[in-house]
Amino acid sequence: MNDLSRLPVTFGLIAACVAVYIAVALAGQTYGYPLNVGLVTQPHEVLAQGGLLPAAVAGGEVWLLVSSMFLHSGFIHLALNMLSLYFLGSFVEQAFGRNRFLALYLCSGLAGGIAYLYFGAFDGLAVGASGAIFGLLGGVFGYSLRSGTFSWQNPLIRQLLILTALNLYFGFSVPNISNTAHIGGLVGGAAFGWLTAPTVYSGKKLRAATPTIILFGAELILLALWLL
Repeated sequence: MNDLSRLPVTFGLIAACVAVYIAVALAGQTYGYPLNVGLVTQPHEVLAQGGLLPAAVAGGEVWLLVSSMFLHSGFIHLALNMLSLYFLGSFVEQAFGRNRFLALYLCSGLAGGIAYLYFGAFDGLAVGASGAIFGLLGGVFGYSLRSGTFSWQNPLIRQLLILTALNLYFGFSVPNISNTAHIGGLVGGAAFGWLTAPTVYSGKKLRAATPTIILFGAELILLALWLL
C-alpha cells in the first residue's frame, strides 16, 4: 500500500496548502509581483485578504479563521510546515483514523486562531498551518495522558516532547514568529486527544463524534465571547 492511499487526509491537506500557495503567487501578478517572486515570498496584498487579522474578524470576517490555516508567507514557511505535516500525519492519521485526524487538524487550527484573537496583536496578520500541526502533537499527548501511556520512558512521547520544546523555543527566539497560535493549537489538540481516548474504538457514530462536537462547541463559545 503506498503512502497516498494510506494517508489520504494528510496528502489532501498538503495538496490544498500547495494549491493555495500557487494560487496566491498567481494572484500576486495583479499587484505587480512576478510569478517567480511570488513563489518565493507571497504577496502581502493577497495574504491580507485571507490571513487572520483580529481587527477584520471583529468586523465580521470570521471565515479568516479557516482561510489563514491554508496560507503561508513564503516557500520556506510552506516547506517546513508541509514536512512537519507529512511526518506527523504519517503516524497520527493511522492512529486516530481519517475522520478523527481531519477533525483534530481543523479543530486544532481553529483553537490556534482563537488563541491568536485573544492574545495576538489586534492589527497583526497571521498565516500558516502551524497551529493545526501543533495540534497533532497535542492530540497524541492528550490521548496518551488519558490512556496512561504518557511517560518520558515512552520513546515516542519523549521524541515528540523534545520536538515540541524545540519548536516552541524556535518560535520564541526568531522574530516575526508568534507562539500564540502554536500553543493554542497544542492545547486544543490535547483536549481533543483527551476526549477521544475513550471513544477511539467505538463503533457508534455519535459516540465517536462526541469529542469533535464538544471541542467545536467550546471554540464557538470562545469566539462568541471574544466577538462580544
